[in-house]
Amino acid sequence: MESLVIDYLSKYGYLILFLSGLFGIVGIPAPEESLFFYIGILAKNGSISFAGALASLTAGAVTGMFISYALGRIIGQPLLDRYGKYLGVTKKRLKKTLMHWDLSRALVAGFFVPGIRQFNPYFAGIAKFSVPGFMALSVLGTFIWVLVYMSAGFLISSYIKIKPEYLAIVGAIFFIVFIIHFLIKWRKSSHSRR
Repeated sequence: MESLVIDYLSKYGYLILFLSGLFGIVGIPAPEESLFFYIGILAKNGSISFAGALASLTAGAVTGMFISYALGRIIGQPLLDRYGKYLGVTKKRLKKTLMHWDLSRALVAGFFVPGIRQFNPYFAGIAKFSVPGFMALSVLGTFIWVLVYMSAGFLISSYIKIKPEYLAIVGAIFFIVFIIHFLIKWRKSSHSRR
């Protein structure tokens, strides 16, 4: 796996990391943390530049945040008005959620929760959160999120030899646990509404 990642990085440069950061936010809610951890390991081994990888992943994720924010601001409310009833999202529920949702805190700390980091920018766009405030919090949150996991991979690989295959397995396990947790909470909330 390491040779495959290094091969892609040598062919496409840090563009591949930028796209990973971008699609991690705009795409499916997946545990990007295992990728960041692995990139930290590669940086420790000297295969890639830590600063270059950090900048590429952060720029990609921030770009994804802004795209999601723009979509939420432009088409989020009309989509919810039209299709929200099929998802159980009424105007009253949405308004109540947005009133109690601390977007400032969620935009920084929400990166550490798969799923939340993907939905926060949409909610911020729907709530018409200010663009400068959104961008500042997104850059700060993204930078901290990427730096923590890359640093963990960098530091831990100094003491423990980690095989890349294990990271994919751990990432898949975390994703499955997240989906199961989400389904259990959704089922409990749907039963309590009945």
